[in-house]
Amino acid sequence: MQTNNQHTQEDQIDIIQIIFTILSQRILIVSSLIVFTLIGIVYNYYHHDIFQTNATILISEDQSDPSSFINNNEYQFLYNNKIENKDQVSIFKSTLILNQIAEKLGINYRYFKKNSWKANSLLTKESLPFEFVFKKTTSENTCIISYNKENVVININDTTFSFSKNESEFENSKFIYKRKFINYAGLDTFIIRQFDKTQTIDGLKSSYVVQESKNSNTYGISYSGPNKDLNSKILKGIVDGIKENNLSEKKNVYKLSINFIDLRISKLITKIDSLNYVISDFKISNGVYMPESQTNSALDNLNAIEQKIFKNSLQSELSVELLNEVEKQNSFELLPTDIGIENQNINQMVFQFNKIILEKNNLLVEATEKNPLVIQSQNQLIDLRSNILNSLNIYINKLKMKLNRYNDYKRKSNSMVGVIPIRGSELSNLERDLLLLNNLHSYLSQKKEEALINLSSLESNIKLINEVDYITETKSNKSKIFAGFIFAGLFLPVGFSLSLFFVRTFFVDIEYLKQKLINIDFLGVVKFSKDNFLKEDKSLHNELLKRIYHNLSMLTPKSEKGTSIMITSCIKNEGKTHTAFNLSTFLASRNKKVILIGTDIRNPDLSKFYYKDKMPVKGLTNIINDPKNDFKDLFDKYKITNKQLDTLFVGTETNNKINIFESKKFDEFVSYLKKKYDYVIFDTPPILFMVDSLELLKKSDYVIHVFRKKFSPKKVVNYVLDYTEKYKLKNIGYVITDDSKPDRFIDKYGYGYGYGYGYGYGIK
Repeated sequence: MQTNNQHTQEDQIDIIQIIFTILSQRILIVSSLIVFTLIGIVYNYYHHDIFQTNATILISEDQSDPSSFINNNEYQFLYNNKIENKDQVSIFKSTLILNQIAEKLGINYRYFKKNSWKANSLLTKESLPFEFVFKKTTSENTCIISYNKENVVININDTTFSFSKNESEFENSKFIYKRKFINYAGLDTFIIRQFDKTQTIDGLKSSYVVQESKNSNTYGISYSGPNKDLNSKILKGIVDGIKENNLSEKKNVYKLSINFIDLRISKLITKIDSLNYVISDFKISNGVYMPESQTNSALDNLNAIEQKIFKNSLQSELSVELLNEVEKQNSFELLPTDIGIENQNINQMVFQFNKIILEKNNLLVEATEKNPLVIQSQNQLIDLRSNILNSLNIYINKLKMKLNRYNDYKRKSNSMVGVIPIRGSELSNLERDLLLLNNLHSYLSQKKEEALINLSSLESNIKLINEVDYITETKSNKSKIFAGFIFAGLFLPVGFSLSLFFVRTFFVDIEYLKQKLINIDFLGVVKFSKDNFLKEDKSLHNELLKRIYHNLSMLTPKSEKGTSIMITSCIKNEGKTHTAFNLSTFLASRNKKVILIGTDIRNPDLSKFYYKDKMPVKGLTNIINDPKNDFKDLFDKYKITNKQLDTLFVGTETNNKINIFESKKFDEFVSYLKKKYDYVIFDTPPILFMVDSLELLKKSDYVIHVFRKKFSPKKVVNYVLDYTEKYKLKNIGYVITDDSKPDRFIDKYGYGYGYGYGYGYGIK
């Protein structure tokens, strides 16, 4: 249960600690706020406001298509002429319309007034004290026009032109300059940029927005820029361009229709004149003037004959069809009746035939083919079929005979009429064609007049329902931009502080060590600094060492001999050597006899506290590995004394494969030192990587393990617990080296260690 509680406490996020972590960076936060506030002020001052000018247009539904005058709208319901909203937006933003607007308004020029401490001001052409035109319009050009007291200086592409301000006009091969105001006394500088067609259109599209309404034909259009007057001018030009394009498309349809009608009328007139001449010549040549009265009688006769021939042919075809149908009868089936044959006998036999078939079929429902009645019906059908065929053949032959008589009579009638009816028919065809051409000519002439009337009164169905400038909005919103800078100035350092806090959660602090190392004594904190301490920090440093000394004196076993203390850590740079040196120096200042011995053979680091540069100095390894000389003499020779502290470096013989800490001579040497000194302090290599340190565990009276605050990973704590349990260490404690700077504000409220007395951790 206790372990679970510990893990729960470890996993919890301390809100107060987060707050104090952020407060520890208050100087950075305040500085960042000040810097970003100043940047926001400068940004808003330097950049101009961007204004959005708005208008609303309505597309009313056309009453008819421009070409509907031809059919009087009779077939308009067959076509859906309504353009989708997205297509309308595409038309409004089309390059065709924008190009016409750019050419009409001269938007390919941009005029700026140069400012010293602010962004250049965009101007309209009308507000300039001059008129300026580049002679070459195919390329991009930039011009700078400066006014001084007497002259006008124009710079184009590193070429400078200068002339008097009194000149009303100046022209050369590159440009034309004209003065507007006679007494212009300004000393301003103007920048003129000329863009090609593509750049101009792209610039318009980037600032021009069309918004469609979902359920109506209204469209909101807007143009954004730093100059309100220029926005209005461009937006009005866009509206006019849209209306003109709409009107132009309709006019083009009318004009195309009128041109087509003119062409057709011209061809019709030619055909009418030609046909009139043909009719006159025909009448004179054939002597036919009143063919109707001349041929009425003959035509009536011919008409009657034609009717009879037709009727005869129809009867013949129907009879042949019925004959074919009867001949196909293998198994007797019903024959078609009332097909129009005008022979009562045949129709009666067909009716009787079908009747017998129906009776036979009814008999077969309850009888077989051998039934006498069925056989009788079958015989009747055979006889009747034969009679029908004979009757049809006779009837067909009669029809053929009648047809021959009708044809003879027709030929006789035609010979009586002669050529007059034929010529009259030809004349009638010609006159009919003439009438058709005259009617078509009259119709097209009428439609042409209607088209001309419509064209003269044509209006666009696009209306401006909200005038340009009815709403002018500020898009740049400097207050939001300024707030954004302030937010960035606050968010970045706070984000940095929070990131720092969460990164540090992977490393040890006192609270974490207190929870994990329950059975290991906490001795205190060592102020860790690579530079010399200030006077105030030095006093604090001594107070911290005094606390460690007090705890250590209470925990180390009492003995008449000196106490050997091993100072180690798990990894490099945790402040192990720093702790060993400062603790030894402090003990020596308390009139204790102290010897500090460097035992880190592979990475000796102790000499840096005595010499500016690391340098090999003879010491422990030279003593242990020297078989000739007495180690007492060598010790006196190699040790150095500095402010009552004796120090023995690790030595120069670091390549020996023999572990000197396992030798008997080393044990004798340590016994000798413990008799001579109150404290024998070993500065050992990191215990996690070097086996040498493990040997010293058994030969030390007390072990001090060093952790570095916010540097030592939490996972090394488990290793400390492992080797403490494995070697059954009882006399072991730990210290924390802290390289953070004291913060009086945070220490005042007790969150942080409050160097000196704020730790509150004593002996367990």
